[in-house]
Amino acid sequence: MDSEREGIILLLGVTGAGKSYFINQLKKKGPVAERPVREGHTLRSQTSRCQLVQMVLEDDDGDERSISVVDTPGFDDTERPDGEVLAEITEFLATQHALGIPLKGVLYLHKITDNRMTGSSGTYLRLLQSLIGDSAMANVVLVTTMWYMLRDEYEGEGLRRQTQLSEKYWKSLTEKGAGVTKFEGTPESAWSIVRKLAPKEPVVLDYQRQVIEEGRDLIRTNAGNSLLQKLESTKVEYSIRLKDLEDQHDEAIAIGDKAVARDKEREISAAQDVLRRIDKSVAKLGAQPGPRIKEGVARAMKGQAAGRAVTVLAAILNITLFVVQLVVGV
Repeated sequence: MDSEREGIILLLGVTGAGKSYFINQLKKKGPVAERPVREGHTLRSQTSRCQLVQMVLEDDDGDERSISVVDTPGFDDTERPDGEVLAEITEFLATQHALGIPLKGVLYLHKITDNRMTGSSGTYLRLLQSLIGDSAMANVVLVTTMWYMLRDEYEGEGLRRQTQLSEKYWKSLTEKGAGVTKFEGTPESAWSIVRKLAPKEPVVLDYQRQVIEEGRDLIRTNAGNSLLQKLESTKVEYSIRLKDLEDQHDEAIAIGDKAVARDKEREISAAQDVLRRIDKSVAKLGAQPGPRIKEGVARAMKGQAAGRAVTVLAAILNITLFVVQLVVGV
């Protein structure tokens, strides 16, 4: 199997959107010995590193091709700076591009249980647009998840939310060709969504061109700059909050209110932690990974047998690879 008979689909979304659950449903399509990917519905990502599920498809004539879906760490994680998450996604996208494995598209997951689009959701949607670029938008499917968490009587409300997302919040993406679909939470539903992208012509994302072909550092890419603006805005907000908390703490100490002082100390510590994470994110955006990744790929490919591009990708990045064998009429 050569790289032209392989393909990659990238799974993106904020923490808790259901990416690991989607991956686990895909794995149920065939016998897989490894343990399932850990799932979570909290603000802490259960995917600390990218993970691959490779669907090996065999047609009626015995010919094989593969589609690999990669589960990525989520943005907006309480434990991990966004800059670090973007840097890891960069490593994957740049290595995949350097290896010449076709990118079939992107699945962006969004919880239907979210009653409204928060400022954070809007920020990451803009980040998605800057990662992909207009020319590749037809290879994007926006997927609503967590339908199983809605009671039957709220199914209509969920459909109304999806229509609102499509016609309002996602309009700038759908007008450029992005699709919208519903993940029912089953292996069959996960596979049907993957099949929407599998036959498409491969694309190169704007972000990949900027990092690999133009050799930009992350902060000079459209996506990196978009994230930087969000980080700078958040830093201003938390710097003001920290100053207010310190003033309130000093007032509590002055009047001898030890209980309030202790509460403010905890809040001060939390605000300082956010500011440290922001600084760490900004530092990550200063990297220029393109040349290093191209050199690493060239070294890894020496002596490798043809037709093992996805295996080499997993080895270079030290990520978990699950293989699901399917016999389908393709």
